[in-house]
Amino acid sequence: MDKQKIEIGIIGGRFDKVSTVLEEFEPGDKKFIHSYEKIGVKPRTVQTVKDAEIRVKVPARLHPTVLDMNCFNLNRPGGGGIGISIGVYFHAGVKAIKEPEIRTRGERSLIVKHFAHIFKELLGYEGGFEIELQDHGRRHVGLGSSIGTMCSVCIGMNEVLGRPFTGWELRRIMGYHSCEESPMTEGCLLPAFETGIGAMVGINGGWVVASDDLVMVHRVDLPDTKVIVFIPEVKSLEDEFQGRETSAESEVELLLRRARSLDGMQAGAKAQIVLFDMIPAMVRGDLKKMGDALFDISYLGSKRAECEQHGAYGTPIYSFINAFRGMGVEIAGMSSVGPTIFALTRKQEVYDRVLAYLDSLNISKTRIIETEVDNMGGTVTENGVERSFINDNWLKG
Repeated sequence: MDKQKIEIGIIGGRFDKVSTVLEEFEPGDKKFIHSYEKIGVKPRTVQTVKDAEIRVKVPARLHPTVLDMNCFNLNRPGGGGIGISIGVYFHAGVKAIKEPEIRTRGERSLIVKHFAHIFKELLGYEGGFEIELQDHGRRHVGLGSSIGTMCSVCIGMNEVLGRPFTGWELRRIMGYHSCEESPMTEGCLLPAFETGIGAMVGINGGWVVASDDLVMVHRVDLPDTKVIVFIPEVKSLEDEFQGRETSAESEVELLLRRARSLDGMQAGAKAQIVLFDMIPAMVRGDLKKMGDALFDISYLGSKRAECEQHGAYGTPIYSFINAFRGMGVEIAGMSSVGPTIFALTRKQEVYDRVLAYLDSLNISKTRIIETEVDNMGGTVTENGVERSFINDNWLKG
């Protein structure tokens, strides 16, 4: 199979002009499976293999901002950021088998197979897996379909193999092996950029602030918090919906060029807002002040670049965010590179106003998701009993 490469010139600071290369690979390619030393995890082995199938449920994530995109690249996850766990789910069924095969059903089979190979290689596991994965079906719009897939499958394999890794270690395994399906060659994957946010909220739930090197700084529950997720129709989606390309190349160009350049100038301001405004508001449980801080960040650095890519210097995105805030929504923003926009509120009358506003614009209900913040995180079901995935050493970094 002839594999291709995408070479992207990086422009961060004024004099920072180098290149990064996205190279296609097939699931299980050992060149794209990193050592324990590389990912910063102590070696583990399989002590117990369970016979039962494990069912896993993992919430999707909203990713309101990265703190500094100059801090990550391929094979170097990080950059910090903010994450929110919401009640939109991935479901995986994982079973260990004696045969050294990887059998997959459902969605995202290439990602599933690659992570099964990663577990076999890292743990020296000679058996195989039967894995079924169902994602939430909303891909490349900012709802973390790829990292949610990785998270649910990794939790499931970790369970059937006797839980050799902690939640913190799973986060690092996912961070260093993040990947997506290639838009160029069928059956191939491409390395992806990863902050660790998806794994943090997928495992832990709630609202999370992270720093560089996949370190979780603080996490809080957001009880009784309703969520409206809205996927607007913007020009940036047209090519993808028509099947001409996925978001891979255009997103990489955005992340490695304008977004980095703006973060080079404004990442310090973003970090100060998080440290001095957002985290104190999290400690107090003040949803409104958390939203005020996020609103300020929405106009700074890489977040500004992400909003602007959807046309008219971000007007299609910012018009909705400002409208939601004007209605009394405590927290509003755009997730990841978008165009997904979200509104979080604890007030029923505000929630109703947002829905009425979207209805007045004749927005299709298929583009709106009504849910709530998930404060539990990933769960595992074994022999009919569901329990949360206990994540020890959550702050370790």
